[in-house]
Amino acid sequence: MERPLLLMALFSLLVVGFGWNMGNPHNEGPSFRIDSENRQFLLDGKPFRYISGSIHYFRIPLTMWNDRLKKVRALGFNAIQFYIPWNLHEFQEGKFDFKGRAGELDFLHFVDLARQNGLWTLLRLGPYICGEWENGGLPYWLLRKGVQKQRSSDQIFKQSVANWFEALLQRVKPALRKNGGPILMLQIENEYGSYDACDRSYTTWLRDFVKERVGDDVVLYTTDGSAEDYLKCGAVPGVLPTVDFGTTSNNSNIDKYFEVQRKYAPYAPLVNSEFYPGWLLLWGAKSESLPTAKEIVFNAQYMYDIGANINFYMIHGGTNFGFWNGAEVQAPCLTSYDYGAPISEAGDVTPKYLEIRKWIKSLPDWPNKPLDVPENTPKAKYGRFELKKAKGVAGFADPSCVSSKIPLTHEEINQPLGYVIYRTKIEKCGELFIPKFADFAYVFVEEEYVGTLYRHYYEKNSTNITLTGCRPGMSALSIMVENQGRQTYETINDHKGILSEVFIDGQIKRDWTQCRVDLAPQNFYKYFQVLRDPSPNPPGDLKTRIGTFVGELVVSGKPRDTWIDTRGWGKGVVIVNSHNIGRYWATEGPQMTLYVPAEFLKYGPNLVVFVEVQGAHEACETGLCFSQSLDAPIFSFNSTLNV
Repeated sequence: MERPLLLMALFSLLVVGFGWNMGNPHNEGPSFRIDSENRQFLLDGKPFRYISGSIHYFRIPLTMWNDRLKKVRALGFNAIQFYIPWNLHEFQEGKFDFKGRAGELDFLHFVDLARQNGLWTLLRLGPYICGEWENGGLPYWLLRKGVQKQRSSDQIFKQSVANWFEALLQRVKPALRKNGGPILMLQIENEYGSYDACDRSYTTWLRDFVKERVGDDVVLYTTDGSAEDYLKCGAVPGVLPTVDFGTTSNNSNIDKYFEVQRKYAPYAPLVNSEFYPGWLLLWGAKSESLPTAKEIVFNAQYMYDIGANINFYMIHGGTNFGFWNGAEVQAPCLTSYDYGAPISEAGDVTPKYLEIRKWIKSLPDWPNKPLDVPENTPKAKYGRFELKKAKGVAGFADPSCVSSKIPLTHEEINQPLGYVIYRTKIEKCGELFIPKFADFAYVFVEEEYVGTLYRHYYEKNSTNITLTGCRPGMSALSIMVENQGRQTYETINDHKGILSEVFIDGQIKRDWTQCRVDLAPQNFYKYFQVLRDPSPNPPGDLKTRIGTFVGELVVSGKPRDTWIDTRGWGKGVVIVNSHNIGRYWATEGPQMTLYVPAEFLKYGPNLVVFVEVQGAHEACETGLCFSQSLDAPIFSFNSTLNV
């Protein structure tokens, strides 16, 4: 036998022999395992397979969890799959939060709601999750600790993962199927074969760490692309390797994809852990290409016929509220994570949903028959409303600023997300040059906007600008640097802020003050007094049309889901009451509206704050700016790249 074949045979033996076929086949108690003889799963001793959908509790308003899960169950699905984002639950090192302000981080409650709706859970632990989520789910503070290589045997990284998994697994273990719970399998890492580390010592350590805490009789799995190059580094001995792939016009391609899985797990069930009925969007996207319902059903039927387990990624996408969107190499991800999924961002049933449900209903041997289609939640259009300028963006600077000779990164001053304002004094205007920064830098002289620099945006960059507006003597230079989301795929040490020396006319500029921009909810309610002032803004206050604009959206009757229209504005974020509903960038698109769930609204006046960083356009008139509330989203792929 040639050496590669011998190694593959040994690997297959390890996969089959590492505890997958544990337990008594006649045991009718709670259990979930792999029957390698018949290449199938066994749930409580009986043959089992799943048609599931990915749905993320952290992208859905808490009060809508049950609504979305009911819609998944009504399709005829029998399981859900979701990630646990490490950075959301351990936002600050050592402070674990599994509840949130009102229970929105209680993933076990989400699991239990799924169970109540007749859905099993496939849990993706990470620590890296990708998911187009900030930093792929890895906490920003890893960069403060000096991790040289994330997702590797780097000792700092491993110890941080160990601390996180200790806290996480003690909560997961009681909910495992063997303990009577609804969690069937645990995924470790995510698409590791696509990462350049290929550190098998790390992945086997991760496997052993998890097994020591949950038991050898729990099925662990990995997910990788459907080519052997991915599974070579992604597959882990003793862990079920699964593959992911989207639609294809030729079903023979599906056979090839599963042949790759079979090569690494010859006696395992076939699993497509991410079958794509849609795809993600980035800011600045000029088109969208999504599979049709016919294409989805055509491939799904073939996978079903050959006995495969199928997970739809995403079945419902949701929203990247706040600053939680991740970024791809080309550009950051949108606030909307609609994904072209069968259940829309606002939880609506789509034609794609109805076709998938119709297909499942047609399967004669599928036991989990679809239920009646749930009604969509009501939407409302609350109309046009005014916004008055309250102050410049710099007014949100945290008073506890940090001084230094050279600029400090966001991580060095402990700013996890959002913005930092860098300030210094200059004797005269000149050519400003910042060799390295991330991601967008908004430049002001004497509080007047000069222009925007950007690191990398669709192969474009701008690192220098001519300063204007200096007065005789010393002038104030402010540079507000925006973190637009740390890169998700593939993982890098994605530091944010000014990352190099700053030059003016070729000379290094020293002596900086760094101030975090704090968009915490308590900072906004004082702006109600701006609204109570009957006088309009003086016209001069709007000449830059940059800053904080405050208005009231009046809700009559019971609050309904709505969308805030950002057309005519530039770039920034919108806060509704205490909720950062996400980023807008109307000059780039394609997303023109921001989804506001009914949960975020109340009867009567609701405080709306636009934090505009690049300059509003047609949205402003003399003294006032405007927006409107709509009852449907707007996407436009006709914007030009205007960075």
